[in-house]
Amino acid sequence: MRSRITTADALNDRSPDTAAERLRQHLEDIARERDDAYRALQEREAELARIQRIGKVGGLEVDFREGFKNRRSPEYLMIHGLPPEAADETHEEWVNRIHPDDRDAAVKHFLDALAGTSEDYTAEYRIIRPSDGETRWIRVVAKIERDSNGRAIRLVGAHIDATDQMLVRETLRESEERFRLIADSAPVPIWVTKLDRTRSFANQAYVDFLGLPYDQAIAFDWRKVLHPDDLPHVLQQSVQGEASLKPFVLEARYKNASGEWRWLRSESQPRWDPTGKHIGFIGVAHDITAAKQAEIELRQLNETLEERIVERTAELESNESRLRAILGTSNQYQGLVDLKGELLYANKTALDGIKASSADVIGKPLWQTPWFTGTHGMSATVREAFDTVLRGEAVRMEMRLRLPIGERDFEFSMRPVLDRHGNITGAVPEAVDVTERRRGEEALRQSQKMEAIGQLTGGVAHDFNNLLTIIRSATDFLRRRELPEERRRRYVDAISDTVERASKLTAQLLAFARRQPLKPQIFDVGSQVEGVAQLVRPLVGGRIEISVEINDADCFTVADIAQFETALINLAINARDAMNGEGRLTIAVRKVQGIPSLRAHSARGGDYVAISVSDTGSGIAPENIDAIFEPFFTTKEVGKGTGLGLSQAFGFAKQSEGDIAVTSTHGQGATFTIYLPQVQCPAAEKQAAALTSEAATTGRGYRVLVVEDNDDVGQFSTELLEDLGYIVRRVANANAALAILGENEFAVDLVFSDVIMPGMNGVELAGIIRERYPGLPVVLTSGYSNVLAENTHRGFELIQKPYSVESLSRILRKAITEKLSAAR
Repeated sequence: MRSRITTADALNDRSPDTAAERLRQHLEDIARERDDAYRALQEREAELARIQRIGKVGGLEVDFREGFKNRRSPEYLMIHGLPPEAADETHEEWVNRIHPDDRDAAVKHFLDALAGTSEDYTAEYRIIRPSDGETRWIRVVAKIERDSNGRAIRLVGAHIDATDQMLVRETLRESEERFRLIADSAPVPIWVTKLDRTRSFANQAYVDFLGLPYDQAIAFDWRKVLHPDDLPHVLQQSVQGEASLKPFVLEARYKNASGEWRWLRSESQPRWDPTGKHIGFIGVAHDITAAKQAEIELRQLNETLEERIVERTAELESNESRLRAILGTSNQYQGLVDLKGELLYANKTALDGIKASSADVIGKPLWQTPWFTGTHGMSATVREAFDTVLRGEAVRMEMRLRLPIGERDFEFSMRPVLDRHGNITGAVPEAVDVTERRRGEEALRQSQKMEAIGQLTGGVAHDFNNLLTIIRSATDFLRRRELPEERRRRYVDAISDTVERASKLTAQLLAFARRQPLKPQIFDVGSQVEGVAQLVRPLVGGRIEISVEINDADCFTVADIAQFETALINLAINARDAMNGEGRLTIAVRKVQGIPSLRAHSARGGDYVAISVSDTGSGIAPENIDAIFEPFFTTKEVGKGTGLGLSQAFGFAKQSEGDIAVTSTHGQGATFTIYLPQVQCPAAEKQAAALTSEAATTGRGYRVLVVEDNDDVGQFSTELLEDLGYIVRRVANANAALAILGENEFAVDLVFSDVIMPGMNGVELAGIIRERYPGLPVVLTSGYSNVLAENTHRGFELIQKPYSVESLSRILRKAITEKLSAAR
């Protein structure tokens, strides 16, 4: 290593060459040291700049002696997103870079610091970097140099990019806010304590329980509201729980803000910091007052349980006795079945109905008991109803049962039995015997008919006398030998037409008067109205003009025809009385869409047939409009009416799923309109219309067995059939007909029998023939018969007396043709 030469050594050297050399070396050493020092300084500055970039720290200097003269370090420029040439930016450029929301406050804070006396200046604000438009948080730490007068002359400091720290701080703030919101929404008190047992947080339920402001609530000493009886053990358990550093539970009574003692169950959990150091507890309290009260009541109940059981048992026995007494004296059939449908109980009325005791039916499935087994198909119906009840639905229906006490009508219902949890545990079947009520209703309907029939009697007799006059006069003229052929044919046609009119009149009257259950069927309203109009013409008198207006063809409905005719006749009679025997009666038929709102019932949509009966009479007083459909209400004199006519019309319309309306202006007449559901024209009507015009056809030698007990009618029928080409054999009763068929069932091709005969009637005979000789057709004939009316469902061909040659020929040919088609 070369020795170091100082400047003094070089100057003291007496040899000029040596001294110069030594001086040169000395100067080289000085230059080398300077270069080494400069490089070291550059390395330190580069290291410092690197550290500043890593720490996102940029230096700045501001000279205030001549305004605002700035100098920014490269790191400052990088943090602020500025180019290198912005190192000497103006004060306004710095101000404009500050975020608009922070600008005024940051500039004011900066100027206030310069105007003050402190040497320290710190600030935090946001900037918008020009380079990328990104918002960054800046933290400023600086020193202010002041002159002797305290005026700021220079600021030296650093700008630190604190964006990451501010985001963490904001995230922490949001997390704490969410925790507070969640905690405040909880209905139970929640708190956080530190190691010194002071609370750093309490939720709203905690504050509400104490009824204090928040600051006072978190500092409140709970021992002040702790029940004296609970204080010792709570303090002891609290100290033990905190010392264990494990979760612990306390139960005690505390007085709330309203002064009420409440049982609270508090649960405390230890808290730990990220390093695992214990820093306190978090707790939550639940109000268990109700549970504690129930526990106390249960303990008290257990102490008197035996006594309560005895009392409850006696009460249940008393209730059961009362219930059995009620059920035992009830007029309804009542019972109880389990989930299997097996009978658990039946009251006395129900048992009397089948003449049995409880032992005969208890334990059996309800549908297999004598209440239902005696009626065909009823067991299956009740079983199906029970299945419906098990699905939670009540069942109601009407049924006719054959019981040991006779055939009875019932309104039957069954509903589920539910326990306190809503589960089905069984079912209660009930039945009300409505036999007498049904008979009364039928008697009422019949009385309404008979009232109308009484009104009709005179008119019908008058019509029959007119018809008989025509027949009598025509037969007298036919006895004259000199009568021309053309006049003879005209009188014969007159007799035929008159008989047809008489037949229709008789059929209408008998159909109207017959006693039978309601039988809804499809019919042409227009045709029925025209028939009823003919029936009531003589009833209302000659001074009342009757007008029938059929506005729409093919107006078909489904209802009981007899009840329909009864309703129209009752309305016609009321109209006649309102007009005092003189005026105009209009019966109109039309199709309508829907029924208007009537008597507080909302309007109904759908296709309906409207039958209106209008008169020009005195009208109805406004105060009577709402009462006219009530049974027995009448404004007529005593003996002039029963008040049942309009109630029958109202009941018929409702029963037929329709309605009836009335409009009237006092002194200007009234209009009653019956609305009935409209249905499609049945195919049978079209077929019947096509067959009506067919002429009589010959019998072609087919063999007919005539069964008729009346000799005159039997002889006439035999001759008529023979004229049609049939081979006829006649007997006087059903037994004789069966004897012939018994000898040779192929002896005849068809049986033509009257219905009413001594002994076995025609319907019974037809039933036996159908059973013994299935392929042999039977045609029945009758003027009118209760037996026939009650057995039309058996499906036999029927021809009404009196009948024409054409209709008889058509019916017989149809029956034989069907036989031949079946044989093929």
